[in-house]
Amino acid sequence: MRLNKFIAESGVCSRRKADELIKEGRVTVNKQEAIIGMEIKPEDVVRVDGERIKVNTKFEYYILNKPKRVLCSNEDKFGRRLAIDYIKSKKRLFTYGRLDYMTEGLIIISNDGEIYNHVMHPRKKLYKSYIAKINRELEEKDLEALQHGVVIEGKRTAPAKVKRLGKREIRIAIFEGRNRQIRKMFETLGYNVDSLKRVKIGELTLGHLQVGDYRELTQEEVEYLKNL
Repeated sequence: MRLNKFIAESGVCSRRKADELIKEGRVTVNKQEAIIGMEIKPEDVVRVDGERIKVNTKFEYYILNKPKRVLCSNEDKFGRRLAIDYIKSKKRLFTYGRLDYMTEGLIIISNDGEIYNHVMHPRKKLYKSYIAKINRELEEKDLEALQHGVVIEGKRTAPAKVKRLGKREIRIAIFEGRNRQIRKMFETLGYNVDSLKRVKIGELTLGHLQVGDYRELTQEEVEYLKNL
């Protein structure tokens, strides 16, 4: 088995991301720095950032309604709570489609590294929908600006799908995944985001899942993600 496939099937990340980790010198095989394209034998010991990884024999897929002040990471030096801590599983799990620390809502958690590209890569144009509460009523010109794309950090965003739900409550859907993108889009137009919640990724929805609760994906939902 190729090393990048081995890493992906261990649940760490996609094959493409695995190659990046190898290039960065973060992967070792039998205590030697790994090389892109190398083959892995059953007896080989593979480590990523010093932690041994193994190919999973069974994949698990979950949706979590992430609370605020929870990290989408596998470790935190400050001891803050992690999204994966909510899942009762013996598998080494990872988050896909990350949410920032103060954003709540739908997050996919799995040990299937191949899911990353299906959910995250912009070429898939998989829309993620959010409910944003802002500090004042959204002006019509700014709603239209969001729909056409705004410039943040020198680069124009792709057009967003925007709908008013109330005077200060907006439903907005984007397929890009730039860091804190929705918050920055509103800030560029002069608004503060008081709260932000993701409610949908593609066809996956939170439904009646309460904050802090999770459920397993159905087989149909898993197939949907794999076929994106």
